[in-house]
Amino acid sequence: MKSYLLKKLIAGYKINPIYSGLDLVALPYSNKHANSEQTSEKILVKYSDKKMTIDKDTPLLGEQTFPDKFGRDKTYTLYYYQWQPSKNQIKLEL
Repeated sequence: MKSYLLKKLIAGYKINPIYSGLDLVALPYSNKHANSEQTSEKILVKYSDKKMTIDKDTPLLGEQTFPDKFGRDKTYTLYYYQWQPSKNQIKLEL
């Protein structure tokens, strides 16, 4: 399982107006594989003291490709998912 520690959440309206009011997670990799025969690996996302698991059933809300800002003639892609901390984690906090 991959693990990713978030520095901040993305306001949904910055990606698409229909996501206004949602907090999004931007990851440099996706849980989807080009080859459908491969099983998707889960991604553990941590932000503050909360956790979320992204698996093959988590809907991908969008992706954006950006040029490398360091001039290496490459691009990178961010994949966006809705931030939904684990319900078990929320129950533990109560």
